[in-house]
Formats: sequence, C-alpha cells, structure tokens
Amino acid sequence: MITKNQDYVFYVDSFVMMSKQPMSRSNAAVVGTKNYIFLIPTKTVGMFLILDTIKTHSFFQGVSIPQGVQKLIEAASSVEELEESLKALLQNDEKYVYRLSEWPTFKFRGFFGKHTLRISKGGFGATSTIMVEGKGLSKEFRAYYGQ
Repeated sequence: MITKNQDYVFYVDSFVMMSKQPMSRSNAAVVGTKNYIFLIPTKTVGMFLILDTIKTHSFFQGVSIPQGVQKLIEAASSVEELEESLKALLQNDEKYVYRLSEWPTFKFRGFFGKHTLRISKGGFGATSTIMVEGKGLSKEFRAYYGQ
C-alpha cells in the first residue's frame, strides 16, 4: 500500500505551460513521486492567430480523469508499479512524463502564497511550468519535494 504525501502526491487540477507546446496551455491532473512528475492532461487550449482550439482529453472509459487516476493509485501496490502504470497510460510521452533525474533545473518559485514549479533541461532545452490549483496545495507540492 502506498501513502499519499509520503510516496506520492496527487492534484486534480493544475495549469501547465511547456516549451514543447509554445502556443498552448493545458489543465492537467498531476501525480508526483520522488522520481517522476506525471501530467495527465484534462484540457488543452491552443492559440493560433485568431482561432483558439480546445481539446478535452479522455484517458479512462466512463469515468473522469481524476477518478481514473485515483483508481490507478489505489490499484498500485508500490511506487514503482504506480510509475509504470502512469508511463503506460501516457505512452511515455516526454511532454507528460518527467523523469526528474533528466531535468537538472527543478525550482519552485513563490509569489503571494502561490508556488510554481519550473523544470528545465537548461540552455535552449525543454522547459515546463506547473502551477497546482487549490488553496494550500501548491505549498504542499513544494514541501513534498523538500523546497
């Protein structure tokens, strides 16, 4: 049995911006372990000149993304099993699966009580910004990673 806020963290809603998708922003569920951060997109909004495109994602049959992720977490007997099931769900797509050892810059920044995670590969490499939504949750997210 794995324990929330000790073995993993799970947040239903976050706002994400990625350099790999510069003209879009996403809402996503976030699952973090000490080795990975997984972003399970719920909605992506792309901005193209005068046209905005909105895509609502679906990963689970008949249940919402947060409910489906919660079921994956409950079914996992170890952190490694949870990580493998989330990698399989997201097809190990580097836009959504972040192996933390591959990202040398991993910093939280605070502004008016809101904590934003910025991870980067440095130089002109990939950069992502993750803002967990909900009162006090961004502080909890930061504390889980010891910053």
